Amino acid sequence: MTAYRPAASDRPKILVVDDDAINRLVARVLIEARGYEVLEAEDGEAAIQTFAATADIGLILMDLEMPGMDGLTATRALRGGSRRGATVPIVALTRHIDDESRRSCFDAGMNGFLPKPISSTGIESIVCLVGHGASRAHA
Repeated sequence: MTAYRPAASDRPKILVVDDDAINRLVARVLIEARGYEVLEAEDGEAAIQTFAATADIGLILMDLEMPGMDGLTATRALRGGSRRGATVPIVALTRHIDDESRRSCFDAGMNGFLPKPISSTGIESIVCLVGHGASRAHA
């Protein structure tokens, strides 16, 4: 099975938000191998600023626990901030995949989960959401 690779003209960017540079690097390598451009942010506040400044973000991968603004707070702000923010798919990057954490993520407006450590299979299952609005997915 061949991985989906978007045409150059159809490549929305993927924003990876994580305070750990190694996690961002792993996500970047796996996502770029599938033909997408990656933007990075170290915390929720930087994610909101990057999203506001970049028109063609089609997916956000959001860590939950970060210094400063955490992922749940950033997701709520994005969802309430604009029509575009209300519809972009946001997927949690987390080690916490218990029912309570999932419920908190969905309550904040997230669309799915990508468990850490990030894997090629997990990325493959999530990038299908790029540019397709707010459905729910699990890796």
